[in-house]
Amino acid sequence: MYGLASDSDSALLLTEELLVLATIVGSIAALPAFIEFISERRKRRERLDLTLEDVPVSGLRPRLAGLEQLLESIADLVDRARAPAAYRDLKIGNEVLIIGPNQSGKKSLAHRIAQMAGIERLVTVYNPRDSEALAKAKQIVRGYKRNKKVMLLIPRIDLAFQMGDPELLAELDALIETTTEQSNVLEVATTVWFAPDSDLDNMFGIKLPLPGAGIDPADRPEIGDEAARMLADVTAFYLSQAQSRGFQLEGISPEEFSARILDVAVNPAEIEDIVVLCQTTALFRQRTRQTANFAFTREILETAITRVIAR
Repeated sequence: MYGLASDSDSALLLTEELLVLATIVGSIAALPAFIEFISERRKRRERLDLTLEDVPVSGLRPRLAGLEQLLESIADLVDRARAPAAYRDLKIGNEVLIIGPNQSGKKSLAHRIAQMAGIERLVTVYNPRDSEALAKAKQIVRGYKRNKKVMLLIPRIDLAFQMGDPELLAELDALIETTTEQSNVLEVATTVWFAPDSDLDNMFGIKLPLPGAGIDPADRPEIGDEAARMLADVTAFYLSQAQSRGFQLEGISPEEFSARILDVAVNPAEIEDIVVLCQTTALFRQRTRQTANFAFTREILETAITRVIAR
């Protein structure tokens, strides 16, 4: 009886030893894969460190030459970013596309705008073709509370469009759509290439062309009679809405205002953006005591058109 118990204990011990040995062998066999996983994870982290940056705006030292006049011309946009509560009734995205040739100061201009607007953090995605960097940037920006102003900067966003990867462009569009809804975030991208009515054009409501900007020539597409009537109705609606909020036409009739917009706009989104940017400038001028009322002038209309429609 005792012999049987001893044999049973020996068999159990042998089984346990075999299990331990099998575990060790399995671990050794899986070790290369584990090492490769750790190595790839480290490489991804290092790549993110190279392509993504989150820094305080107070540490920026932008160098600008020859762009002072442009900065003066966008004082209303800067003020809207600095005091979003004053413009909270204006429904327009916070995305700005700076168009200009290589080495023209596009990124420095964005840095200067961040300083002038009182923005506290700058999140930069240096490689817009890296989907992991886009996802991480989205996480960082959304992690900041509403009382902290953030600029999301994407230099050379046109590189992502040149790849033509539908999944990458969908991720980029999702990043821009989600962050532009945050009133504390100003989204700025730069590009060397630009074509009117392209996906890049439609992604950004405000365009700032620099001197020498490369904009592919494009004729205004033909608008059918039914579409033209629809666009006229849309223009009348947004103008009426602005007037109900206290904005007035000064030196230009409602017919002239609408006709000028319909000369250039090809879709309702462009019409809305033009009218809202007119409101932005009019509100800024009243806030800074340049005017006594909220007035739309011919100059304000032409400025808004230039910012929305780069052709």
